[in-house]
Order: sequence, then C-alpha cells, then structure tokens
Amino acid sequence: MRPGKFARDVTSMALGQYLARAAVLARGVVSAVALGPQGFGSWNALNLVLDYGQYASLGALQGLDLRLPGAVARGDAAAARSLMAGAWGVVVAGALSAALVLAALLARGVPALTTGLGWQAPALMLAAAWLQLAIQYHASVLKARGRFQVVSGALAAQALVGGGLGIALVFRLGIWGLLAGWLAGGVLALAWLRLATRDTPWVPGAWREGLRLALTGLPVFGFFAASLVLRSVDRLAFVRYGDREGLGHYSLGLMAAGLVLYVPEAVAAVLYPRIAAAAEGARDDRRTRDEVARAHRAISVLLPLPVALAIVWAPPLVAQQLPAYRDGVVALQVLAFGALALSTATVPAYWLLGSGRARELLAAGIAGAGLNALLVFGVAASDPRPTSIAIAATAGYTMFAAGMVTLAARELFARGSARAAFAWASFVPVAWLAAATLAAMRVGPAESVGGALLRTVGLVVAYVPVLIWFGRGLGLRSLAGAWRGMKGRT
Repeated sequence: MRPGKFARDVTSMALGQYLARAAVLARGVVSAVALGPQGFGSWNALNLVLDYGQYASLGALQGLDLRLPGAVARGDAAAARSLMAGAWGVVVAGALSAALVLAALLARGVPALTTGLGWQAPALMLAAAWLQLAIQYHASVLKARGRFQVVSGALAAQALVGGGLGIALVFRLGIWGLLAGWLAGGVLALAWLRLATRDTPWVPGAWREGLRLALTGLPVFGFFAASLVLRSVDRLAFVRYGDREGLGHYSLGLMAAGLVLYVPEAVAAVLYPRIAAAAEGARDDRRTRDEVARAHRAISVLLPLPVALAIVWAPPLVAQQLPAYRDGVVALQVLAFGALALSTATVPAYWLLGSGRARELLAAGIAGAGLNALLVFGVAASDPRPTSIAIAATAGYTMFAAGMVTLAARELFARGSARAAFAWASFVPVAWLAAATLAAMRVGPAESVGGALLRTVGLVVAYVPVLIWFGRGLGLRSLAGAWRGMKGRT
C-alpha cells in the first residue's frame, strides 16, 4: 500500500463527503426547526422517492463500476467508450420506467404522509433522482480514472448549494424550498462533473453492451437494493404504522446514522475501483487484499470513539437547540450505535462485490434485509414509537453486519485464525465502547453539560487499551505522516 496516494484519495473523498454531509446536516437541523416534527416527517417520507428512484439504473452503473476500471487500466479507449454508452442507455430506460411506476402509485392516491403536497412534490423529487442518476454515471467514469477529487468537489458543491438554498428558502417556502435548492445543487454537480469528463457519451448506445453490464451488475444492484431496504424499512414502517410527528423525531437519528456511515463509505469508494481492477487481473491481488483488510480494521478501531462521544453529547445539545425533538434523543443514540455496527459491514461488502462474489453475497443481503424488515415491521405494528423501531432496526443492522464480516473473512483469508482475528477486530471495539457508553449514561442527568464532560473523559480513558491493542500494525504513523505531507502541499 502506498500510504501517500491512499491517504490523499481517502481524504479527498472523506472531506468531500463530510463537507457535503455538514451542509445536509445543517439543512436538516434548520428544516427540523422550520417545519416542525410533522412537516419534517413528511419531508423524510418524500425522500423515499429519491432513495428508490436512484435505483432506476437496473444494475448498469454497478456493472460499469466493475468493468470500466479494468478497461481504463489496460488503456482500451474503444472498449471504455462502448461500456459508457451502453450503461447510459440502460440508465435512461430505467429512469423512464421509474416515472411510470411513480405515476401509477400516485394514481392510487398520494400517501398520507405527503398530504397537502399533491403529486407535484413527488414528481419534483423524481426529477432530483434523475439528476442523481446522471451524476452517478459521470462519477463512475471519473472514479474509474482515479479522479476522486473531482467527484468529491462536485458532491460537496451539490450539497453546499442545495443545502444552502434549502436553508434560505425553507422558512418561506417550506418543503418546496428544500426541493428547489436540491434541484439547483444537482444541476451544478452534474455540470461540474461534465466539464471534467466531456468525452463521456451522452447519447445512449451499445445496447447489447448495456444489457451485458446490467446482467453483470445485477447481483451488485440487487445487493445495494437490499441494503436500501435494510436502511429504509424503518421509515416505511413509520409510513405504515406511525405518524408524521414520530417520523420527525426519528429523523434526527437518521441524520446521525448517515454521518456515521460516511467514513466507511468514503474509504470503500476509494477501494472499490482497485478491487474491481484486481479482479480483472489489472492490479496485484495480494496488495489489494492487504489494503482492504487494513482499511477495514482502521475503521473498526478509529470510528467508535467519536461516535460514542457524539452520543453522550446528544441529550444536552438537543435539549438546548431542538427542544421540540427531545422525544427522539434515545432513538438517535440507539441508531448511532446501529450505524456503527453496520459500518463494520461496508468495506467487507464492497470487497465481496468488487471481487466477483456478488452472487453469493446477494442471497445473504436479501436474507438480511428481509429479516430486518420482518423485525422492524413486527415491532412497529405493536409499538410504533421511535425508540422501539430504532432498537429493532439496530438489531437488524447488527445481524446483517455479522453476516457480511463472516462472508468476507472466508474469502480474504485462508487460515481460520486470520478469519477469527478479522471478525474479532471488527466487533470488539464497537461492543466494548457500547457497553462503556451505556454505563457512562447512568452517570448524572442525561441533559447535563457537566455530566457529558465527565462521560467524555471516562469514555476516552476506557477506550485507550482497545485503541492500543487493535491499532497495532495498521501503519497509522505512516498514514498520519502522509496526511501531514498532503496538508503541507495544500
């Protein structure tokens, strides 16, 4: 592993992701105040259109992510262009199909949680999903070429402009202001990416190649779709059994979970083209396995502490800044730990997907998402409170993560001892800090600033042995040096 290059790529993606997430988080907090719990719940229900609309690529973009890095590494420009045109053709067809599906759903009646918005709001959200599909297409091309900083900059600009306009307009226009801001940010991001890769085909073509890409990417697409169900079934349960106010309270936890998952997703975004290239023989396999294993362990060791500290500070901050959402604090804390458990599955899942093991992973993903759906809907049917649904979702996340880590360990390592060590390092830091945080939360009033300070000190002290033990051999010093060197150059 070259620490400098890897550090620069991961830093670029992570900083871009977090800058984007900071803007979205700020928009979320302001929107929570402006809309109130009921309106904020409606906004999060409406976002389901965006979340599911982005899956209209039908596997073609996932196939492009698998095939294009190899063509780029070989320098085969003709093959690369054919792959891009074919993928774009399938994306366009899928986007039109998504419009028909949404029209059919709206013809049956607008869901209760979007009452007062009519068909126009879901239609505008579908337009945002179309923009996102085009953004994903161009981002796939740029990442295959190793241009992570361009992708990071475009996504950050999308969030800053979209989030900033949303903040400026939400008090006056409500949800319509949020929609207008996000559409404007999407147009900017697409223009940014387009300027960086003007040779990317706009005209659909190479339909046979596109269908082959869709078939190649279908297992990956299916797994990501199952992952979407896993992460959105709690909102679907609220739509079915809960109310807008409960979903509004719960949405604070959804924002927290998104923040937790951005770190492993940024790392995985850098690793995925390398994994795909290694699978096609265009990159050293042993080196790639080492990068995957070390990156995963670094996430498992370094991420839990900042998440735990955020958990202990959530009660006083929400009480002071968002008092109307106090009923959602416990759900936020539970979901943050659930996201932390789920984060251990991110890099292993990307390894399995990129290395050609998507078909065996798909069955596990569907089973995990289905089990989580049964669990969450079963709980929501009898107790649709935010905390109850959060506990059910966290249990599902943990089971899903355990399955992903187990499958990846079998493929990454030949020896049973190495597999056990991989799984041990994945979950012990999270479990240790979860137990320490639960104990710390019993010290003093939850909303006390002084109590939060004491809990912070206690958690840091409690985690030092884990950090020392599991951080051995990660090359953290060399990575830190690479980050410092990169900072000096910038």
